Amino acid sequence: MITYKDVEKSDKNYEYFIGDTYTLMENAGGSVANSILKEFGSSNKILTVCGVGNNAGDGLVASAILSATNDVMVYFVKGRESVKSQQVLKALSGYKGNVIEESQFESSLEEADIVLDAIFGSGFNGTPRPPFDEIIKKINSSGKKIVSVDVPSALGSEIAIHPFMTVTFTDTKEGMNERNSGKIVIADIGIPEKVFNYAGPGDFVYYRLPELDSHKGMNGVVAIVAGWTFYGSGVISARGAVKTGADLVRVYSSDYNRIVLSSYDPQIIVRPVDGKTLDDMGKSNSVLIGPGLGKGQDISQILSHLKGYSGVVVVDADALDLLNLIRSELSNSQIIITPHHGEFERISGTEPTEENAIAFSKKFNVIIILKGLEDLIVFHDKVIRADGGNPRMTMGGTGDLLAGETVAISARSSSAFESACMASFLNKTVGDLCYKEKSYWYDINDMIEKIPEAMKILLKK
Repeated sequence: MITYKDVEKSDKNYEYFIGDTYTLMENAGGSVANSILKEFGSSNKILTVCGVGNNAGDGLVASAILSATNDVMVYFVKGRESVKSQQVLKALSGYKGNVIEESQFESSLEEADIVLDAIFGSGFNGTPRPPFDEIIKKINSSGKKIVSVDVPSALGSEIAIHPFMTVTFTDTKEGMNERNSGKIVIADIGIPEKVFNYAGPGDFVYYRLPELDSHKGMNGVVAIVAGWTFYGSGVISARGAVKTGADLVRVYSSDYNRIVLSSYDPQIIVRPVDGKTLDDMGKSNSVLIGPGLGKGQDISQILSHLKGYSGVVVVDADALDLLNLIRSELSNSQIIITPHHGEFERISGTEPTEENAIAFSKKFNVIIILKGLEDLIVFHDKVIRADGGNPRMTMGGTGDLLAGETVAISARSSSAFESACMASFLNKTVGDLCYKEKSYWYDINDMIEKIPEAMKILLKK
């Protein structure tokens, strides 16, 4: 079973990796038509009822195929002129049969043997409004065999289609069962494995955008324990978190480097690593520990202020050597670690392979972003890849930046694993934008400044 967000994600990633999604519409419509022919045979009177979204396109493709051996009529709930989607218009141009008007709907419904429900797809939520609500009620009370496309229209609402059969694509959708969806037929519509196994723009459907009535702190409060020894790493990760959209970024650093860190950006709130200022750390949505920390540091005081913390903790750089301690002390936290190949070998004692990353993830119950030419994002047996990037990203600071992006996104997403996927893909996208503009001659500051542009592209906002 997959969620509606998963469907939206796969649609966007298909478009990014493969291109035109009309092929999927053709495959979906073909699957619906074949399922109807298999279940009911030919020589039926079929009324296809269409909404205004891409679900209507699936229904139109099915109607065109069914017209060869059945008497098919198509009805648009809001009229033929309501169709705006280029893909649905393309599907409509391929359907050469009868399109009925509003005045013909009730008589056509009465004459039909089968009603094909192509009103709302998986993206619908809420309660149907007029005229959709009345149309759904009339279809349900008609006594006809109803077949729904992908999901019963308005599933989950009090006013939802009650089908005899639902032809759903790829997998069942959340909330579907035989009671509300009838006989469920799962159709493979030809989505390549890469769409599901690689991070892409579609992953950003899990990124929570600010609401209009948001106030300070509602869109991500981040704590970064960094720069105790090397202040530059703390600056990079903190600026990365700011640019990735965190409302508040607090950096907890040594007295020696606090003044230096605070001079880089007035948006970065710098705290000492001892004293009462640590009390607000546990109120953060996510925490990053490690960039520029230095070897052999005692972080016991930090961990004591995070007792019982259930948010996301990102562990990077020198803090990776303290993973045993962090995992045991923060047993309620979701932990993301971001090692490069050398760091993974050091902390695991094994080569940086997919198999070893899976084993390490299971052992410590952590999410891993194993950085490389192709990042591996691993949580137990689940593995997602992120490709992209370029050779210039071997420069110092890209790992610190990834850590900052990860902690900021984690503060805005309900899924730590999806946050890791988004951050990995974002970091590579930023590097590629810089490379496109400056070839090999960009630096970490260029990458930081490119984050808003990359986020705008990925979110299309």
